Amino acid sequence: MNLPRRTLLAATLAMPGLARAQSFPTRPIRLLVGFAPGGATDIVARLLQPLLGEALGQSVIVENRSGAGGMVATDFLVRAEPDGHTLMVASPGQLVVNPLLDRNSSFDAARDITPIGQVTSSPLVLVVPAASPYRDARALIEAIRARPGVMNYGSAGVGSSMHIAGEMLKAHGALSTEHVPYRGSGPAVTDLVAGKIDFMIDSVSTTATHIRNGVLRALAVTGEEPWPEFPDAVPLRSIVPDVVLTTWLGLVGPAKLPPAILARLSDVLRDVVRSPVFTARLKELGSQAYWAGPQDFAAFLATERQRAADVIRRAQIRQE
Repeated sequence: MNLPRRTLLAATLAMPGLARAQSFPTRPIRLLVGFAPGGATDIVARLLQPLLGEALGQSVIVENRSGAGGMVATDFLVRAEPDGHTLMVASPGQLVVNPLLDRNSSFDAARDITPIGQVTSSPLVLVVPAASPYRDARALIEAIRARPGVMNYGSAGVGSSMHIAGEMLKAHGALSTEHVPYRGSGPAVTDLVAGKIDFMIDSVSTTATHIRNGVLRALAVTGEEPWPEFPDAVPLRSIVPDVVLTTWLGLVGPAKLPPAILARLSDVLRDVVRSPVFTARLKELGSQAYWAGPQDFAAFLATERQRAADVIRRAQIRQE
């Protein structure tokens, strides 16, 4: 059977891309994390590591490149060869907030990154050390209001979801409290447990084990509804209206990933995120698996950027 010339030409042009996808990956995959070990992004990266490696038939190496609220890793990613062998587990700070704060950034997060898929979605949790005198969120907020500028809170860095949540609480609650940025949630939680900072609004996955072990106390969550894992933690919006925020993580690559390689990565990632192993492990950590493919993830990021820009303006967040 003779094929039309146009069909033959399209098939011929598609063959190199298909060949690359079929042979991909040809070497170990570097999976970047923009924060120190022990934080939420690092935890999820290390859950994905063996599952992606097995599905792709190649080693996946987690590489922590912390600094500048995750932007050291993001800058490294956008400069990488777009062949699918350098990827990153990305946070809202890296893809949404920090690019809005840094007007001198060397890249455009909307232009220079390829969304592959969203993998988690959950609220943040307001926590204090077990030794803290505050037994509920209302008591903590009243204490902050009574002592303006005295109490402090930690975050994973300027522009992180934890920072945005803290500034939302300050703005909507008319509170004055000092922000103490860290290079990732792990070091911040360590200082919180030691009593060096007063409270945090952090990810569920980072704090859940400490809450279960009685080292930290959960006072509130930033979702619309109570979180089943912490039934005594009320929605923060019930005390300070409009403080609602979910956090998420996603897998991204450099701009101009070949469509065939993007499709392969997305298909593999979808199956991993929906797998019982990944779902169950995240649930044990108190978080939640969530899948959105490349197009839906890209649309979600555009909406998040608009919302974050409004929060930054209202809270007058500035780079430190």
